[in-house]
Amino acid sequence: MPQIPDLINDPRYRNEVGWFLHRDKYGPRDTFDSYGAERIAWSHLLLDEVLRYAGRDIKWLSDKTVVSIGCGCTGELAAFPAPVKIGIDPLLYVYQKLGLLLADEAGGRTVYLSQNAESLPLLDDVADLIVCRNALDHMPKPALALEEFRRILKDDGVFFASVDIGGEPTPDEPTVFSVESLRVLLDEHFDVLTFSDGHEPHDGFRVCSTRVVARKRSGLSQKRLDREMILRAYENSSEGWSICQRLMKETGCSYEEAMTRIHRAESGTRGVG
Repeated sequence: MPQIPDLINDPRYRNEVGWFLHRDKYGPRDTFDSYGAERIAWSHLLLDEVLRYAGRDIKWLSDKTVVSIGCGCTGELAAFPAPVKIGIDPLLYVYQKLGLLLADEAGGRTVYLSQNAESLPLLDDVADLIVCRNALDHMPKPALALEEFRRILKDDGVFFASVDIGGEPTPDEPTVFSVESLRVLLDEHFDVLTFSDGHEPHDGFRVCSTRVVARKRSGLSQKRLDREMILRAYENSSEGWSICQRLMKETGCSYEEAMTRIHRAESGTRGVG
């Protein structure tokens, strides 16, 4: 079961959640009827920005898997017409309990995972598009997060990020980037296609914001499993090896033949044809 942090005394979580609650109650009602309407409008703006920077049109998303990391309860993907949409943020369970999650306007229903970005519960090579808007400086270990982003991104996938620069660390935004330090960190895991700075920051105490479009860097080592080593470990286990030895002795068959017979017998027992 997801954990609910101390939202009263821990400033990191109090500030994050409190901001959304304040926006929901006192948002710009002269422009929008509700915070939900405001978030839908922002989702459309984000969609346009991502597609423009990525050099894609909206049809590109028709069969794509999109992952938004550090999305909070902004409903970032609400307007994205992708069939598979995943939102990841450590406080999503809190936002659900507070009734702050936003229904989708287009595409499939966003699946929300209450999880830190430094350890994503997704398989390798699943995302066609990763969106990380105003979130990387909110992470205490952004290097680990970027390593995970690269792992889940497909070889031909697109990584889009907007990251604030400068300022001082705060409880809910503990990481401070310079343009140079951000670029160095990105280059460790990605081939950066677009990097622009000087944009208005998301948070007023920061100096500016950047826009990044990148692709997965090839040639970096990934975890691999040795099928034969695992198979041999099983075959050489006390149970598997003793059965194999007995069968070879009784029938005079080879090791490979004995293991094949054992496998067929086990498959039959499990009802597998």
